[in-house]
Amino acid sequence: MIRSKISAIIDKYLDNRATPAEEQLLTHWLDVLSAEGTPSDALTPGDKEQLRRKMLQTIRQRTGQPIRTYHIWKRMMAAAAILLAVTVAGWWMIQQRTSRPIAWLELSTGIGEMKKLVLPDSSTVWLEGNSRLKYPAHFRDKRDIELLYGDAFFDVSPYPKSPFTVYVDSLQVRVLGTFFHVRAYQQLPMEITVNSGKVSVSKHDQLMGMLTANQAMRINWNDYTFSRMEVSPLNISDWMRREIVFDNMPLRSVLHLLENYYRVKFEIERVPDMQITGSMPATLMPYQVFNILEELTDHQVIVQARGGNKVTVRHK
Repeated sequence: MIRSKISAIIDKYLDNRATPAEEQLLTHWLDVLSAEGTPSDALTPGDKEQLRRKMLQTIRQRTGQPIRTYHIWKRMMAAAAILLAVTVAGWWMIQQRTSRPIAWLELSTGIGEMKKLVLPDSSTVWLEGNSRLKYPAHFRDKRDIELLYGDAFFDVSPYPKSPFTVYVDSLQVRVLGTFFHVRAYQQLPMEITVNSGKVSVSKHDQLMGMLTANQAMRINWNDYTFSRMEVSPLNISDWMRREIVFDNMPLRSVLHLLENYYRVKFEIERVPDMQITGSMPATLMPYQVFNILEELTDHQVIVQARGGNKVTVRHK
């Protein structure tokens, strides 16, 4: 693609049809040969300057005669020389990029906090409260990041030749381009939910399963047993409004999840083994959360006592 564009601009330049912007770009390509940092083992400084002058001389020998009067070998030499210059410069830039070590960065959030991160490939991550993500300053052949713990939504830019992989503990969640959610708090079963596209889940590169839109996998941390389920579609607008959604989630898990949104520690006593489906804004005051919990559980659970940031919850 780059070579064909270069050849087209050379032809237009020799035909006196190049725009000022294209002439400037052509001059820039020629200047690459004498730019500081071009690899010395590819061309010596004298060779580079001599080649650059020959290219300039050949290309600038334009006349008012029709294009058929040009000697084909001159045009081929000009094209070949410029292609060589760009190839050398491109090789050097690739070598420089692949030889330097990758710098790894981290993003973390406090309890109740949410942050948005745009990765080097334009993929977007929304990191929820009490979470930590590790990612490279730039991607090379692979697009690998690590969710150390927490809750994150991913909107992945599609690159068919470069899968996007999220490492969570010993698991690999791999996609090409999709919108999906990973929840990995130690107190809760790990959960992977797909909104669009396709996601593979593996443990040490051994495939556990494939997930498509509106499917989820819930994984036990202890032995990595898992279950699959159909779920309601994820809604990015709900996520941006900080909506906490419970989809057939055990009550104990609901309480542990809320501890990452509010500075409250739930002390659970005789809570019934029940599943919760519903939602609540993450911006509520704690006492409002307690009221909603009682509504969601049909008043089977009450807040019995509060001490500092600890809240006792028991079966009514």
